[in-house]
Amino acid sequence: MNRELLFLIYNALIGFFSDIIINILTKYNISYLKSLKPYFENKTMFTAAFYALLTVLIIVGFVIELFNLIYDKYLPETRNEYIIFIIITFVIGYLSDIIINRVNIFPKLKEYYKDVGEGLWGGLAILFSVIISLILLHLYDIFKNII
Repeated sequence: MNRELLFLIYNALIGFFSDIIINILTKYNISYLKSLKPYFENKTMFTAAFYALLTVLIIVGFVIELFNLIYDKYLPETRNEYIIFIIITFVIGYLSDIIINRVNIFPKLKEYYKDVGEGLWGGLAILFSVIISLILLHLYDIFKNII
């Protein structure tokens, strides 16, 4: 399978299932997650998770395209490339979170952004997804010939 496509699939799945976990956790009154309740209230769990999947795919798509402009490839291979890829990921995730808030793409997240601010948590969320996806891709590369 194409590594870039697999990387995108991993990110999509991580975005989808992470959103389901966060949705469930909002029911337990965890302080910084309380403000997400309004976002999840009027959607099915699947719908909210699908929105997260799309959001992650769009942002990670920008990341790999920007990386491709710099290195003429979509995914990192060397230690220095991984560092640059991770920095690009955080910056694009950070900026995307600010855009999502200011353009009001998800109006029910206004309270959440008031509580936690914009940028940091979006950057960290995308970074989490990308790092886990890179690890999974590496494991796939190791074990693809064994299975």
